[in-house]
Amino acid sequence: MSEDWRPGGRVVRRGTRALVALLLSCSLVGLMAACGFNAQTNQPYTPADGTNADIGTDGVLKIRNLVVISRAEGEGIVSASLIGNAEDQLTGITVAPFLADGSDGPAVPAQLPAPLSLGGGSLTVLTNGPLVTVQAPEMMAGLDALVTLQFAKAGSVPLRAPVVDGTLEPWSTISATPGASASPSPSPSPSATS
Repeated sequence: MSEDWRPGGRVVRRGTRALVALLLSCSLVGLMAACGFNAQTNQPYTPADGTNADIGTDGVLKIRNLVVISRAEGEGIVSASLIGNAEDQLTGITVAPFLADGSDGPAVPAQLPAPLSLGGGSLTVLTNGPLVTVQAPEMMAGLDALVTLQFAKAGSVPLRAPVVDGTLEPWSTISATPGASASPSPSPSPSATS
């Protein structure tokens, strides 16, 4: 290696300078690689098993944590939280399971006990009253289903939702509440629901 003599008797090797410059550039490249507009840390994340959707240009209707809970093959309970900022009504639900071979199963109607009124920013939890059940022979936990929610004003909203194992926590604790109605309940706070 060649050497440079510096004032004061210091010797600086050109190879050392080149190595330091290389290490600094690699460090900067590594730091800059994490920057970007599509970095994973910039992506929204909802810590829930189900599917979320905002319907309408300004989130007039919010669907949170939509899942189908299956405790036995072919049987399911539709679970979701609905927040309506405008008056609307959930009038029906159909479920079409995706089969293990990747093909689509037939769509079957869920048993919605009664139409559910939404609005005023209130929270409606489908499992807080009579349960919304569905019988689809091909449905099983671990797969997905196309759940189509039918609203009086918002229309048909198809969403792909997971079919979760209803024998595991927290799904195993869901049961029909005797005498409960499926009417909306007040939301605890706007920040907790959006």
